[in-house]
Amino acid sequence: MAILHDLPSSLERLPTEPPQVPSPPKAASTPSNTEPLTSNWPQTHDLAGSNVPFRLEGEIGSLVIRGTIPPEINGTFYRITCDPFVPPHPQNIPLDGDGHISAFRFHHGVVDVKMRYIETERYKLERRAQRALFGLYRNPYTHHPCVRAAVDSTANTNLVMWAGKLLGLKEAALPYEVDGETLETVGYDPFGGEGVKSKTFTGHPKVDPFTEELVVFGYEAKGLATLDVVTYTLDKAGKKVEELWLQSPWCAFIHDCAITENWLILVCWCFEADIERMKKGGQHWAWDYEKPATFIVVPRRRSTPLPEGWKEGETRYYEWKNCMPVHTAGAWEGKDGKLYMETSRVHDNAFPFFPPEDGRMPSPDTKGDFVRWEFDLSKPSGTKIPDPSILLDVPCEFPRIDERFMTKEYEWVFLDVFIPEESDGKSNIYQGLNGLAMHSNKTNETRYFYAGDGSHVQEPIFIPRSKDAKEGDGWVVAMIEERIANRCVLVVIDTREFEKAIAIIEFAVPYQSSSTW
Repeated sequence: MAILHDLPSSLERLPTEPPQVPSPPKAASTPSNTEPLTSNWPQTHDLAGSNVPFRLEGEIGSLVIRGTIPPEINGTFYRITCDPFVPPHPQNIPLDGDGHISAFRFHHGVVDVKMRYIETERYKLERRAQRALFGLYRNPYTHHPCVRAAVDSTANTNLVMWAGKLLGLKEAALPYEVDGETLETVGYDPFGGEGVKSKTFTGHPKVDPFTEELVVFGYEAKGLATLDVVTYTLDKAGKKVEELWLQSPWCAFIHDCAITENWLILVCWCFEADIERMKKGGQHWAWDYEKPATFIVVPRRRSTPLPEGWKEGETRYYEWKNCMPVHTAGAWEGKDGKLYMETSRVHDNAFPFFPPEDGRMPSPDTKGDFVRWEFDLSKPSGTKIPDPSILLDVPCEFPRIDERFMTKEYEWVFLDVFIPEESDGKSNIYQGLNGLAMHSNKTNETRYFYAGDGSHVQEPIFIPRSKDAKEGDGWVVAMIEERIANRCVLVVIDTREFEKAIAIIEFAVPYQSSSTW
């Protein structure tokens, strides 16, 4: 309760207008504080605002939490970012910063965080030199001659725990192993003893929870811009149990894949690598509007039952129209003998920093959606597949499922979405993803979590409520970038009441109160 007191006599005598205080004289030689200062960091959108390089290593115990974290959540949420330690080449792309890990450890309702760089050979060389030695993404012809024999990997794409090893992945090279507790870098190529003669390892291997296998592929596997693709399987001890080599229809950007019980589906984006363009100082990739989105179907093992007409060791590829199926949710084998796979889809080039040779930029109204593809393996290689079924007709990305059901038909999908009802912007992929969706493939019902004005949701993960919980029953954890506040928060959402967070972990650099030299 508040009441208004009468003013004391000492305050009654104060002037009603503040006194006029003269401004201090301005020194003629002092530049205006609005004039920009120069920097050796490029002035680009991906290095500005909330994307400014973080470059901090350390740990914080017991982060500030609003709400309550269920004690059943016990484990580590790892995230990887592209965080250049030195100013990058001014024409390089946002995807080529150094790999920087944040490990959020959940225990007894408390969350601690530890942050470290993956100390790749590239990171150590450039940190020692205090300048960029590597030029454009995957273009050795733009690198300084002294580093052309070094491993060109930033290990910044994904993290996967396998065979007791935390793997820092970048599809241009082989994995770096990181200690899951200390985040210290252990070394390069932890599975080198398995005899797979590949120079690359995907950023998105898939775990089969039923066979306890990691399904891996590598493209440009025998060198820069080669058509060679390798697929293989590592058992739970990290031992190779399957290996198959094939040729891509062109030197395509094969970023993601999906697995069923017996099959691997490789997703080819409509980019093409070209050695001559690289030699001229151009980008590794260029979008090609004449190429179709292409899917290579590969038997997972020598014992895979082959459809009629298939030969042992054969692979087939199927085509659709020009588009970009960005990331996969999952895939399964239907009772009709067909394969089904779900992905996010962009109807144009989602990576405008890799334009076509004519420099054409994608439409600012480019649409995105979430779709289901169908593959009839009785059809010959090169067959055009039917139009995919649209499951969510909104821009979306980073679909995740309850991965206990990977390779099987599943009900629930969790993904970042753009919620047009909560924004004044247009419904296109460049507007930003301001929410999370929980979609049921059985009922076609979709529930939404809105992150807030000016927010951008990053890739979610799903945590089951227990080992034997029914599919989709648990929690979703995701980092939210609050662009207006220029900070990030980690949210925990109970899937039983998906529309609101049960806990928010605040993780922001506080306002400076003092400093010293």
